[in-house]
Amino acid sequence: MNGPPHGAGPADAPVDVIAFAYEACSFDRRLMRSGTASLVWNSALSLARAGHRVSIVTPAHGQAGHLRRRYGARDTGHADTHTLPLRLDPAAWPPSWGSPAPRLTTRALHVHKDGVDLYFLSDAFLDAYPETFYPVAADEGRRLEFCKPLAFQLAGIRFVRSRFADRPAVVHAHEPLLHYLVPAAFTGDRLKRVVSAVATNHPVNTGVYGPQVSAALASLGARVDLDEYADPPERDGVLECAMRAHLTATGLDHPPRHERQISFFSLVGDHADGIDFLCEGQRTFYTGFEATPFAPRYRRLTVARVTERNAHKAFVGGCAVSDTWLARDPGAIDRDGVLNGLGLDPALPVFYHAARYDPHHKGQLEMVRAIESVLGEGRRANFLLRCATASDTDPYFQKVADAYPGSVRLAWDMADEDTLFAEASVADYCVFPSKYELDTFLIAQGEAMACGAVPIATAQYGTRHFGHAHDFRAPDATGFAVDRSFEEDDPLLARALTDRFRQAIRLFTDEPGEYARLSGNARRTARRLTWERSAARRSAHFGALFAAGSADPPRQATSRRHPPQAGPVVRAGLDVRAGGWSVRLECADALRVTAYVPERSADGALRAHALRPARDGFTGTFPGEAPAAGVALLVTLTGGRSHWEVAAPAGTATA
Repeated sequence: MNGPPHGAGPADAPVDVIAFAYEACSFDRRLMRSGTASLVWNSALSLARAGHRVSIVTPAHGQAGHLRRRYGARDTGHADTHTLPLRLDPAAWPPSWGSPAPRLTTRALHVHKDGVDLYFLSDAFLDAYPETFYPVAADEGRRLEFCKPLAFQLAGIRFVRSRFADRPAVVHAHEPLLHYLVPAAFTGDRLKRVVSAVATNHPVNTGVYGPQVSAALASLGARVDLDEYADPPERDGVLECAMRAHLTATGLDHPPRHERQISFFSLVGDHADGIDFLCEGQRTFYTGFEATPFAPRYRRLTVARVTERNAHKAFVGGCAVSDTWLARDPGAIDRDGVLNGLGLDPALPVFYHAARYDPHHKGQLEMVRAIESVLGEGRRANFLLRCATASDTDPYFQKVADAYPGSVRLAWDMADEDTLFAEASVADYCVFPSKYELDTFLIAQGEAMACGAVPIATAQYGTRHFGHAHDFRAPDATGFAVDRSFEEDDPLLARALTDRFRQAIRLFTDEPGEYARLSGNARRTARRLTWERSAARRSAHFGALFAAGSADPPRQATSRRHPPQAGPVVRAGLDVRAGGWSVRLECADALRVTAYVPERSADGALRAHALRPARDGFTGTFPGEAPAAGVALLVTLTGGRSHWEVAAPAGTATA
């Protein structure tokens, strides 16, 4: 870590903050593509209001004309001609690509808005993908502009060095996967501190190509020994093969293509001055992955050791519901008018969901299955669903909506804040059954709760601050929790949601006082999560990074972290019998057991088989010869915990 710059002031003094972000402008629908933009903009606004000098550096994304017309953007005079040092991964790119290296001239537009200076960088790469902003996956290996995020890191670092050369500042870099070069690039700059803000739980072992990282840093005059970030060789044991087979669809694991790739988060962990999480639950989850199907694999990775040795850098800067949302009055919304306009009955409870269309990550498939079950039973309720997508709609979702036109309103389009606020304000319940722990703060849930909607949501670490509980009768509970899920199509989650919908309908109809208590708790909980509170946390941390004599950032107390839970008591075995074999597992906390069995095929591929419940546990019978090394079993436990076990024939070692 760098020492304090000459003349550094006290920890509570205003500092210069440079937000470094791939997207940042949630104040304009045309300039945003994800919730990260809301986080960046609201964080910048709150810090500016707290007295800091705040700038944002972000790509123009081909929107220079719009920025000039709508916001009067002006040229800064910055014209940086540089070579993009490409060392493309041969696992994805033909050998001829990237040679000769592209020459780019990056320019910058300036907009001053609400006390924040925004700098929009523009060149041939940064203006690519004006519709999606993010590169299209199919373009990897076919179009050099796919390297746009790399080009932004390099152009952005060069711009900061040029524009803010003599100014002590915190570079508040958002989304580590999109800024992994930034901390190392400023390691030798005594006037800069880099704080990495983790907005999205990208797979922590997502690989970046080592030779490309080295070439990019060398072009910036920075060098890092990347050999220490190599992972140990992959194992091919029964458990390791089963984990790879299962984790592919969960979003938890992203194995590098080869040994020359390294985890982006290792680079950030070692070289950032601080690592900023959105909530305590996110920090707990993303730095340990306890009780998930990924946990045994994570503990073997180099990134786990890097994260552990840099644990003192982690702090919770926080996130919040926007000030503009909290300033609105839900009581001013005409409930009858809104619901009648949508073809729904105002006398019935309204269940509301608003997210981008992602049927597995957002738990939308299980949610719609539960809706179909509840309405199929003849229960009366409204379901107002918004699954925003720019691509094709989901035929199953649409089929359910069409089958119950007076009960289900399904929208696929993006909506403005006026529409979203009106819909959230008429909601009695908000439904957020997200899976895989990919959500972090989940602003949309907070927005609905701030309007009084009672949550029905998974008990993710990352959303525990919202207070939904398995025991919704608890005094401080805000709503109903269901177990978290790590399955792509999860009948346990669908059944749990069905049960919660039934409970919620009964509560709304038969216990209006109890419903009102939960609604009041939800409203108060969400409205306490303000950007002013978040800015105070970040201000204290940023100021301490520059305080005279300070060599380390402040350390937050960790007493609120969730301690690792003891492993379950499990008994498993594999029995060979005439013409086949069977596997069994006994565990008092098990809700489901999945066996990963080698198929009788040339590649010996693994296939998942659900074991059937038996009187004393779970069992399964299979034909043919028993696997000599045993079978890996994934056990889903109560509370959404996961555990791996290997069942082997008697006398076989399973280590």
